[in-house]
Amino acid sequence: MTRLHYFLTLLFVVIITAFANWLLNAIEQKTVEETTALRHEPDYFVEHLRAAVFNADGSLHYRLAAQRLDHYPDDNTLQLAAPVLRMFSKNQSPWIMVAEEGVVYDNGLRIHLNGKVDISQPGDARTAMQLLTRDLRIDTQRNYAETDAAVKLTRGYHQTTAVGMRASLDLGRLELLADTRGRYEVSHP
Repeated sequence: MTRLHYFLTLLFVVIITAFANWLLNAIEQKTVEETTALRHEPDYFVEHLRAAVFNADGSLHYRLAAQRLDHYPDDNTLQLAAPVLRMFSKNQSPWIMVAEEGVVYDNGLRIHLNGKVDISQPGDARTAMQLLTRDLRIDTQRNYAETDAAVKLTRGYHQTTAVGMRASLDLGRLELLADTRGRYEVSHP
């Protein structure tokens, strides 16, 4: 073998080693990035949250309270423990929604109240309203709420049950979607 042959063989081994080293580093870097990106861990938390959101005209849109808020940077969500959401409109009493837990999406444009949800609207004995359901999805921009779960509506002395609901909160309009049954008392002592 000539010196040229040894030199070319050595050069080939050095190039293959450098390429293998570069490839190994690239794979390790990608694995570290994927592991970091997939972790769903909070980067900050707030205890005893009290927040208010206002409309463009300065009027109060909604208040949100929770025992604890955890922010998750991987999907930019806020997890809420025991949230209480009060949504306001100009022409009627506020809607008060209490849940076991919740998730805030899109910087507060969408809120999901998970588990048991108690929705009430204060009023006198005839006009006060209470809805009991589960897993309520709220679009705060449109003042709209919906659920696919069973709903129990009590207003005054009347009671209605159904499966699924759509609600236009600012208009006070509720649409019960299926299996609707009602009990209405015409006179009450």
